[in-house]
Amino acid sequence: MNQAEQVLLQAIQKSLWNKDISFPEDADWNAVLKEAEDQAVLGIVIGVAPEKYQKEWRSRTGYVTANFVRILHYQSEICDLMKKHEIPMVILKGIAAAQYYPTPSQRTVGDVDFLVPREYIEDAKQLFVDNGYEVEDDPQYPRHVDIHKDNISFEMHRFFSDGDSGVEVDQYLFDGLFRAEEGSVYGSVFPMLPSKENGLVLITHIAHHLRVGLGLRQVIDWMMYVNKELNDEAWMTSFRETARDTGLETLALTVTKMCQMYLGLSNHITWCSEADSALCSVLMENLLSSGNFGNKRGTGIKVESTVSHLRRSGFRYLQQAGEYNWKAYHKHKWLKPFAWIYQIGRYAKQGIQERQSGNHMKENFKRGKRRGELYQKLKIGKL
Repeated sequence: MNQAEQVLLQAIQKSLWNKDISFPEDADWNAVLKEAEDQAVLGIVIGVAPEKYQKEWRSRTGYVTANFVRILHYQSEICDLMKKHEIPMVILKGIAAAQYYPTPSQRTVGDVDFLVPREYIEDAKQLFVDNGYEVEDDPQYPRHVDIHKDNISFEMHRFFSDGDSGVEVDQYLFDGLFRAEEGSVYGSVFPMLPSKENGLVLITHIAHHLRVGLGLRQVIDWMMYVNKELNDEAWMTSFRETARDTGLETLALTVTKMCQMYLGLSNHITWCSEADSALCSVLMENLLSSGNFGNKRGTGIKVESTVSHLRRSGFRYLQQAGEYNWKAYHKHKWLKPFAWIYQIGRYAKQGIQERQSGNHMKENFKRGKRRGELYQKLKIGKL
């Protein structure tokens, strides 16, 4: 861990928990704030940076806040529209995670994710079309429907599990959807999952992003949820059994203890005390090197992801990925036995592109192998 990364973790602790921290006099704050930007946590740490750097970075931080307000407005618009037409929904991640932060607008938001019962999807699609939204429903990507308006992106989920991480949580989420509660941020009210199911979304989101590039934003979402909702009693009486049933228990324990070790989460939370400290350190190293959505690795993240998956699932992964990616198979189901061959060819093409773009294939392969080993140690999903 370099100095910029160390100072970033200290800055997060000072901002979120008001910890009394003295930063190194020789800290390169431009490097620290660039790390924060790569991790999508710039809004959290900008306030503890020296004044002269705040001025230099204020325009980028201002975008984080302005975008939060804009997203909140459009989220309210779709919530009102769905409520008026009696279509059930709940907000996932985003604002439903930001509510746990001491200052919600510090949390960088992108699009608006929401879950709708599958039997209401077609009615909801038509409702959005009738109200001026652009709707794209690509059968190649059945997990969600893409919706756009005024450069805001929405994802209307048919299901939340990606089917690839070994984690199946959808039945819990749909059960929770029909017991939806009200969340509120800056006076804007929205439907959200009950506490346990909302936390299940956040830890599943971490499991998913381990594949494509886990960053600090996803981890901090979980940490702030744990701080507000998951004390020892809540873990023992409610969450632990669900985490165990979905194959997420080891991940939840490890991430939570990692937050205590590096991000300032209170040690009064003891349910994670038996987690492996060495594994926590490996996980932190992994996410610091990846950045939010793996953007610090660029296209190299594809090779890592592929290798880690093959290490875990072998032929089964090749077959499933081929079925998912091969457009010809979607039209001609008799091609199914050859889907794994198509996927091998697809990876070969990506490997050539990696070399042409100047990425270090050998190092990406090694990192992918290490990430596959990390998956195994975290026991993600029912493997």
